[in-house]
Amino acid sequence: MSKKIVQTTLAVKETENTITLGSAAWDSNFRDRLSYDRKKILDQAINAWRSNPIARRIIQLTTEFVIGDGFAFQTTNARAQKFLSLFWNHPLNNLTEQLPEWADEAWRTGDLFILFSVDEGGMIYVRALPSETITVIQTAENDYRQELLYKRDEMDENPWPSLSLSKSGFGFGEGGGGAVLHFPLERAVGASFGESDLAPILYWIGLYRQWLEDRARLNYFRQMFSFVLQRPFTSQAEKEKYMRDFAAKLPKKSGGVLGLDPNETLTALFPNLAAFEAGADGLALKRMIAIGAGIPLHYLAEPEESTRTTAEAAGTPTFKHFKHRQNYLSNVLLGVLRTALIVRHQYDSHITPSAEIRIIVPDITERDNSILALALQRFVTGFAPIYNAKLVDENEFIRLVYRFIAELPPDKIGEFAPVNIRGGGGGASKPQPQEPEDPFKE
Repeated sequence: MSKKIVQTTLAVKETENTITLGSAAWDSNFRDRLSYDRKKILDQAINAWRSNPIARRIIQLTTEFVIGDGFAFQTTNARAQKFLSLFWNHPLNNLTEQLPEWADEAWRTGDLFILFSVDEGGMIYVRALPSETITVIQTAENDYRQELLYKRDEMDENPWPSLSLSKSGFGFGEGGGGAVLHFPLERAVGASFGESDLAPILYWIGLYRQWLEDRARLNYFRQMFSFVLQRPFTSQAEKEKYMRDFAAKLPKKSGGVLGLDPNETLTALFPNLAAFEAGADGLALKRMIAIGAGIPLHYLAEPEESTRTTAEAAGTPTFKHFKHRQNYLSNVLLGVLRTALIVRHQYDSHITPSAEIRIIVPDITERDNSILALALQRFVTGFAPIYNAKLVDENEFIRLVYRFIAELPPDKIGEFAPVNIRGGGGGASKPQPQEPEDPFKE
């Protein structure tokens, strides 16, 4: 009997309103599993970014590698392309300038909250909200991934609604106060918020800062010294007067000459402040910071003794890390542009909300081009006999050639309208894989 009940339950078609994944795994009392002091982490992260050069440089490096010469986009619909270019370059948007700010905020806090607002003419404006302004994310009772409201605190009576497309239309809440699109980074399963890239290394950055301060203080006191004068005195009064006169005779500049009586002995007293293995301690702290940030040690101004081959191999995990961050930012931009089309469609029915959008990103490193060229050469050399034997046709051979150089075949390039974005694109770029179906589409 129980077996039949289970089979019947599994046969019921799930919808976003009946999904049991969230309710089966997470009770509302256990959202953000093993909750930590998020506000404290965000305060420490922003303070470290402002005052500590290591934290600032880690964020800068990630943004510089990820954005490079800039992002661009292409669409399959000319009208959508025209509107998105207008949206991108609008003086109140200017996404070319906002994108680095968004990237820094995402790496620094682990969350990106994009606030959308619309004027009477249907132009959309976007702003990134400071992550610490959102302290509560209200989700569907049965699924923590279906976010509904974003609150400043538990008592917030005017929260920002989540951007969603429902039967009642694309809503911005009462009073048209805007709506939010949330992009978490490094989010744990069951949690509503992402986590900062600086979170696991804030402690070690603090230790390294303290270590440097202690070393500087130690070196300061190590250089201090005092003169010790030995001479027989008949009374305390004679000693005090003699010492005052002797101090006045000491040379004021280096290289001066001081004459001593035969019964005078002058020595210098230094503090015995030795610190053993200080260099090894500092290097160990830097290694903890580097491995936590996912970058080689020489990115933190610490030259490593290794061969070129070892250095190149050490760079591969770093480039993978930056590529992962680049994919995240591409998804952010893709979500913003898709949402802009969906909202605009309500004001202009000629806009196709489901128009395909392709995000064009720069190379993470210039070495990509040389590697692709080498891959193409080896492919052509090894695959040419197969083509000459007519085991594959011409179209398949061309497709594989373009795949090895990570470019679109000629018959696909014409499907996209030309790009006209200030500061976007630039340099060699690679197309992203075909995007999945629009999640906002009814």
